[in-house]
Amino acid sequence: MIMHVGLCRGLGIALLLMVTGSLWAGDLLMVRSQLVFSDAQPRLEEEINALGYFTSSARRVDIDLVSAGFSRGTYRSIAYGKPDEIKELSAHYPELTPFLPPQIVIFGERNESLLVALSPLYLAEIFPQPELADIFERWHKDLQRILENIRDAR
Repeated sequence: MIMHVGLCRGLGIALLLMVTGSLWAGDLLMVRSQLVFSDAQPRLEEEINALGYFTSSARRVDIDLVSAGFSRGTYRSIAYGKPDEIKELSAHYPELTPFLPPQIVIFGERNESLLVALSPLYLAEIFPQPELADIFERWHKDLQRILENIRDAR
C-alpha cells in the first residue's frame, strides 16, 4: 500500500514537472477551464462518475510541490478507475501497476483551472500487448470526453 501511494505521488509530480518543461505532443492531455478550482474539482469528479468510473482519491500535491521548490497553490491529483478493471490489470500486468489507477492533475490558476493527464495512448507505446490496446483506446476516449466537458463547463 505504501509503495502504491509513493508511485501515485511520483506520477503526479512527474506530470507536473512535464507541464513546466517542454510538452511532447500526444503524451499529455491538457485543458483549461473557466471554472474556478472550487467548482472544477467536484465537476471533474461528477464527469468521471458519469462514465462509470470511481474516484479513488483526491490527493493534495502542493505539499510535495513546495518541497520541490514550487510556490504554494491549489493542486489536486484525482485518481480514478473501475476497481475490478484496475485489480485485474494489476494482477495480469504487474509492470502496468505504477500507472494505475489513471490520474488527472488539476491546478487552480487565477480564476480558472488547468487539468492535465497522461494520455492512455502513451501507455500503448510502453505496453504494446494487443489485448491492452482496446483498454487504452477506451480510456483515452473517455478521458478526452471528461476533459472536454470540464473545458466547456460554465
